[in-house]
Amino acid sequence: MASESLILTTTENQHNEHNDITVGTITCTAPIPFGGEEQWLYLPATKKFDLSRGSEQKMVFECGEDDRHTGFMIDPGNSVLIVVDMQNYFVHPIYRDHAAGIAAVEPTLRAIERCRKEGIQIAWLNWGITNHDLKEMPPAIQRGFSKSLGWHIGLGAQLPDDQGRCLFKRTWNAELYEPFKAVAQPGDLFFDKTRMSGLWSSEEPFHEYLRASGKQTLLFAGVNTDQCVFGTVSDAYSYGWDCVLLKDCTGTMTGRGAQELAEYQISTNMGFVTTSSAFCEAQICEHFEGC
Repeated sequence: MASESLILTTTENQHNEHNDITVGTITCTAPIPFGGEEQWLYLPATKKFDLSRGSEQKMVFECGEDDRHTGFMIDPGNSVLIVVDMQNYFVHPIYRDHAAGIAAVEPTLRAIERCRKEGIQIAWLNWGITNHDLKEMPPAIQRGFSKSLGWHIGLGAQLPDDQGRCLFKRTWNAELYEPFKAVAQPGDLFFDKTRMSGLWSSEEPFHEYLRASGKQTLLFAGVNTDQCVFGTVSDAYSYGWDCVLLKDCTGTMTGRGAQELAEYQISTNMGFVTTSSAFCEAQICEHFEGC
């Protein structure tokens, strides 16, 4: 890898009572590592983070310096696009006016198309419960869903016509929203979840898949940004996966600055935030030498 450096120089301070002066420079040789054995590398000359862990193929994202760096790079072969809760129950107009969720559909479809081109695995992470899950459901989760349908009903309630029981596995209301159902392919992965987070337990099927496959970089799309998306990002971050939010591929109905707050927390503390345009325009570099 090309050698890069960051030079830090002290300056004379006339206001200091000791009148300190410059005595030299400190040169930090890049790349600068973050983490333990599974490291990120920061490249000072380009102000980019390398999350690829030595892969010869890197997908390079550009972003503005307002994000405190100019971009980052991932290994597409070691990445997964996770589409969270893009189900009829959450975005179909017969249930709610989810304008932000609908606005996220087209950007997400473009991101999926790019993933297929680059060999990035697609994973659909959706609510899908059973009677057994209901018996073990924490009360706070049941209450959250009951508010939208009326007290004493909610998860598992029988919905009108042929919509099935609320968010039960293999029912119409729990199916992918039609634009996504149309592009799903046999090679995609489908995981059910019973909490806001799909990674809340190490025994969750999605958690087990990620550990077994060795996938390290998780790209996030879906709804609601501040709830199920953020919950899964938060757990992924705590367990050590790299997290990238495609912000225009997500949406929420919460208001109150919830989208902006989720983006801020992820970009500042948990990983990176980018757009579907930056994702679709990202360059693939082979045998990376500072590109």
